[in-house]
Amino acid sequence: MKMIKFYSLIAIYAATAGIKAQVGINTTNPQATLDVAGSTNTSMRDGILPPRVSKQQLASKDVGIYGSAQKGTIVYVTDSTTPTGTTPSIAEVGSIDNIGYYYFSGFQWVPFAMNIYNTDGSLSGNRVVTQNANSLSFTTTATNGFSVDGTTFSVDGANHRIGLGTSSPETKFHLVSTTPSSNRYNLIDASAGTNQYGIVALRNTSALATGNFSLLSFTNNGPSSGGGNWALGSVRTGSTLTNGSEEDFYIGNSTGGGLIERMRINPITGNVGIGTSPATNKLHINATNPVRLEGLQAAAGTAGSLTVNSTGVVQLKNSSSISAARGTGIVSITQNNTFVNTSVSVKTFDNLSEMTGNTFTAFSTGLYKIDFTINYPQRGSTEDGGDGYSGYAQISLNGIQQSFTNTKVVLPEVSGAPSFVTCTNSALLKINAGQVLSFQALTFGSTPNTTNIVAPFTINVVRID
Repeated sequence: MKMIKFYSLIAIYAATAGIKAQVGINTTNPQATLDVAGSTNTSMRDGILPPRVSKQQLASKDVGIYGSAQKGTIVYVTDSTTPTGTTPSIAEVGSIDNIGYYYFSGFQWVPFAMNIYNTDGSLSGNRVVTQNANSLSFTTTATNGFSVDGTTFSVDGANHRIGLGTSSPETKFHLVSTTPSSNRYNLIDASAGTNQYGIVALRNTSALATGNFSLLSFTNNGPSSGGGNWALGSVRTGSTLTNGSEEDFYIGNSTGGGLIERMRINPITGNVGIGTSPATNKLHINATNPVRLEGLQAAAGTAGSLTVNSTGVVQLKNSSSISAARGTGIVSITQNNTFVNTSVSVKTFDNLSEMTGNTFTAFSTGLYKIDFTINYPQRGSTEDGGDGYSGYAQISLNGIQQSFTNTKVVLPEVSGAPSFVTCTNSALLKINAGQVLSFQALTFGSTPNTTNIVAPFTINVVRID
């Protein structure tokens, strides 16, 4: 009897559908081909149950069971476990990765809601995400938790690192360039334009403090090496100014411990210091035997020589800059056995203006070669007791005798005219800056009070160290 009532119900629905081509369940006024209305009966379960199947069941269907005529067919997948055994329709379940509603697209079972959280996919066109004031954050704890195009860009969420050109960054920012040009790897290219500069900045944002470093380091110890062995950059020399005047350029290296300073450049003077800081000259080197020059060529034309002064400064010495002076004059002797200072000399040259009158004042400390020459005149037998006399030449430093020589001035030849006998005093003296040389003449066994002895002299002084 129940079966007869069920068939009667089907017949009534069929007749109604035939008239209106619409079917209503729990409604006498269907608004679509099939309109199922919810029930107000609190003990009745509302809803539609489609076929409930597993991924295994769909993959096991015979080939061609689902085709273009079954487009839109709906099922609910209760188990997305990878199918095993005989699976003729395995290609149709490739997009089933989770439990849920799927429809047949004519080729494959596709989830109702496809998104990046449960399904892989491909963009069908360009997409733009407009964030406005909203943030877009990604959180990961995986080593290669977020990547773009394989190793092009990789985020290591486990170790908080970023890799460019690598999917396993070893440092906070690890950049690997794999395409060299003439063995050169371009890591950063400045944008093209009219600006003449391409500057990469590395900032130390710690509080200002003397001794802070901002360095780039380099190593050549293979793929497993640690930090750099050579470093260059800036080191702070003060904790106040931020205009660069308190930052020396620095080069240093490590052989297993801390950095060893090798060179620095002062930002204001440009002085370069090697083995010393601060540098007092454009190039200031502090080391044992610090400079070695090879391949020097013979000079052409006017040249000089390099010398080192008492403070270690290298200077050029040539004919116009070396301490050298020459003067000539006449000394007049009016008393026997009494030293007489030479008269004011006429300077032939005096490079550093050290000769004044009949004295020489050293401009700098050094070793000096002095030649003092007096040409004593021969006198007749009526002078000097008839047997000639002795002539002396004396060199004094700050009024103290340093060198003393003499010569015998004999009578002239009977048949010849009187001539001169030269008395030369040559000395090598260490003279300090500011000390004064003076030059004296003396005759012994003479009678200059009767006829004065007038003798020409020459003074030569040159610094040789």
